Amino acid sequence: MSEPERAAARYSFGDNTRAGLLLGLTVRQSIPIVVGVVWLTVCIASQIPLVGVLGPCIGLIISFGTWKRTPLYETASPAAHIAINRLRRRNTWVRTSLLGTGDGYENQVPAALNGLDVLAAEFDWANGPQSAGVVHDRPAGTVSVVVDVAGDGFAVASPREQDGMVSAWGAVLAPLARVDCPVSKLTWQVWTQPIGVDGHLEFLDEAAPSQQSKSREDYDQLLLWQAPHTVSHTVLLTLTVDMRQVRSRRRLTRLAASIEAVLDEARLLRDRLETAGVLTNAVLSPAALAETVRSRSDPTRINTGQGKHRSLSAATGRASLEWGPMAVEPSWSDAAVDGSLHRSYRVASWPMLPVGADWMAPLLTGATATRTVTMVLEPVALTRAAQEANRQLTSIEADRQQKEGHGFRLTARDRRRHADVESRERELAEGHPEFRHVGIVTVTASTLDDLDDTAAAVEQAAAQSMLDLRPLAARHVEGWVASLPLGRSVRQGRWT
Repeated sequence: MSEPERAAARYSFGDNTRAGLLLGLTVRQSIPIVVGVVWLTVCIASQIPLVGVLGPCIGLIISFGTWKRTPLYETASPAAHIAINRLRRRNTWVRTSLLGTGDGYENQVPAALNGLDVLAAEFDWANGPQSAGVVHDRPAGTVSVVVDVAGDGFAVASPREQDGMVSAWGAVLAPLARVDCPVSKLTWQVWTQPIGVDGHLEFLDEAAPSQQSKSREDYDQLLLWQAPHTVSHTVLLTLTVDMRQVRSRRRLTRLAASIEAVLDEARLLRDRLETAGVLTNAVLSPAALAETVRSRSDPTRINTGQGKHRSLSAATGRASLEWGPMAVEPSWSDAAVDGSLHRSYRVASWPMLPVGADWMAPLLTGATATRTVTMVLEPVALTRAAQEANRQLTSIEADRQQKEGHGFRLTARDRRRHADVESRERELAEGHPEFRHVGIVTVTASTLDDLDDTAAAVEQAAAQSMLDLRPLAARHVEGWVASLPLGRSVRQGRWT
């Protein structure tokens, strides 16, 4: 008798909320209250108590108030910045020079892209010399390369096969969490864009221009029905190395040693991906990287029927000088970049119930809107992860004692958070690596009405994946930058 088939695995996410600084409040949520109390104290000492009362009132409004589903303590600063720039008529950034970006043109990119340089680096991985586009983030002190990958058959695989693919993906990630690893984060991005069937119709016209039959008419009708649902998926992996973690090498500058390190890590990552059955293409060249950034910033410039047209500078190998946009205008609900509008969301909460391996299928394949799903993974060394788990467990227990001392009851979520941290501490003791993760979803459209419609469809698809999306109100420019394969998305565990 054959052995009974093993049931598909279920995957659980821990509660991503952290223990608060003051009675469950986060640090940013506590700051307005603390500042308001200090203001009240100063005003009382100055014998103007009526003015001082405004401090705690404003602090409470900022800490607990919301505007359009967004907490005020998260959006007060960027919203004020947008309002001030509008009053000063400086809200729209426009490139003043048409020559490009890079050396000598440092101010020809918007503020969100300041300090980024696209460099060219030569490498040879047994396929002959090739050129890789390396993104140097000077303020963050990192270098990044982008690898084009393609998954094969995950959506149509059986649940057991999907579990095997997920396990293989875990084996690919595990070496990045080793001690003294220079890799600071790995970002995977799925860019989805409707492409229609115009190209296929042109091919049919060229192959049989004079053929007219009932079957051809039926086939054309089928293509027209399928056109709105025909989409293209592109998956990119961005590997980022922290230059401060790279060991210095003789006769090499810090930047040159970091570029060598990121290319070595990319080669090892490619080998592990191929072992796991994931198809990998070459590392993106400077021209390909620049073209990718421009097309994702403004998809309207892509001719979907004839493919992408290379510019003159790209053809001459100078595309790294023109990867930036021409104009950027931020607002509360979106960011206008050249001829497109972008609206970004952060994943506020992950599934609370156990899910299968294909739990993100509705978001990744359900909606036909132009969108980018970005997942940033930050490896944490086992020793450091164990220390943080112990510190979080101590903080949760202290917070629980504080609540009990003040007469507050423990909620079911408090008890679950405690159980999640204990479970994570046990998994770390068994040798399982830890990765911090941040999810960002960016929707792109050419008009505001289309943006509202496509954003609603993406929100619905995310809800089917049991994800809670929160708009990055007044921070959509940063969300747009995070959707680009430039390695600039999060710093020190927080999105930027």
